[in-house]
Amino acid sequence: MTPDGILETVLYARDLEAAEDFYATVMGMPVIAREAGRHVFFRCGNQVFLVFNPAATIHAPAKGALPVPPHGASGAGHVCFRIAPQDIEGWRRHLEARGVAIEADFRWPGSAARSLYFRDPAGNCLELAPAELWGLQKGRRVDQDDFGSSRSKVMNLIDPNKNEHDVIRKVVSTFRHQALPRGARLVVASHNAGKVREIDDLLKPFGIDAVSAADLGLPEPEETEDSFVGNARLKALAAARAAGLPALADDSGLCVDALDGAPGIHSARWAGPQRDFALAMRNVEERLQARKATTPEARRAHFACALCLAWPDGTSEVFEGRVDGALVWPPRGENGFGYDPVFQPDGHAETFGEMAPADKHAMSHRARAFEKFMHLIAGQDDPD
Repeated sequence: MTPDGILETVLYARDLEAAEDFYATVMGMPVIAREAGRHVFFRCGNQVFLVFNPAATIHAPAKGALPVPPHGASGAGHVCFRIAPQDIEGWRRHLEARGVAIEADFRWPGSAARSLYFRDPAGNCLELAPAELWGLQKGRRVDQDDFGSSRSKVMNLIDPNKNEHDVIRKVVSTFRHQALPRGARLVVASHNAGKVREIDDLLKPFGIDAVSAADLGLPEPEETEDSFVGNARLKALAAARAAGLPALADDSGLCVDALDGAPGIHSARWAGPQRDFALAMRNVEERLQARKATTPEARRAHFACALCLAWPDGTSEVFEGRVDGALVWPPRGENGFGYDPVFQPDGHAETFGEMAPADKHAMSHRARAFEKFMHLIAGQDDPD
């Protein structure tokens, strides 16, 4: 068997701040993850470029951490970055304008390929050369890589009428979302088995390897925010930082008009410490009866979902979805979880508890948030 190619390339540097400034600013590579004192990771075309602090990675992983074996090196490493042949002179001017000394510039004997050599702040030896140096296919520009980005797509973001910070945010967001290709590992930041199962079902068509926070032994943070968005972000960031992986969290709940939006963000708490949603559904019904909310119009409700994708470096994106309907009593159906048996979505005769999982997934609040999430992962425009 033969590998498909090289996925990651590694160099070592003890001063990660200097390394990040160099590779992000001079080399133009977007940061996709960082951990202070340990590593900073970059996207480079359709590969990932990793810079580790060897003082941190030569030690065995701490108890409970991912079992990545120790690694490290001392002295100057070497990496050759592929560029298009016509770009090499532009790269030389670019480096010299930023005070980077060119250590060597020559053409290889018997080849038209030309290489530039220079150093990063850690003293690592870097090279720029075209793929023809090794008789490989012609080098492709970063904006034509396997993640579907194109020069026109990035340039379309640069609208002179837009705020500079908004442009930068969108460009960085495009690169960051492209760093979750098929086969990527993603933490589902939840200990709710039903929710994890539903999110895993939604992820499978995209080839994402989902692992739950419970399976990794990650603690469940206290939800202290006052909105679905705030709690989703809190949970996703906690899981991403603890696991060192991108993490996806959702915060969702049932909002009943006649109860002033309750249970809302407290939907799980209404089920008590045992997560008894039969109890929670009775609580909702008793309060509706107390307010004489007996007609379908008086029993309007919606499910809301905020989905947050977070990275170990603290960056995050939020996607929201909603589905409207009315509450029925008694509960109907054994499918789904939570309040599904009492929620009848608009335009349907069945409750979420009666629907086949595939039918619910096609139109649920979580599926609608997920649609926005996957559009950005695929580098497409938000469907809204």
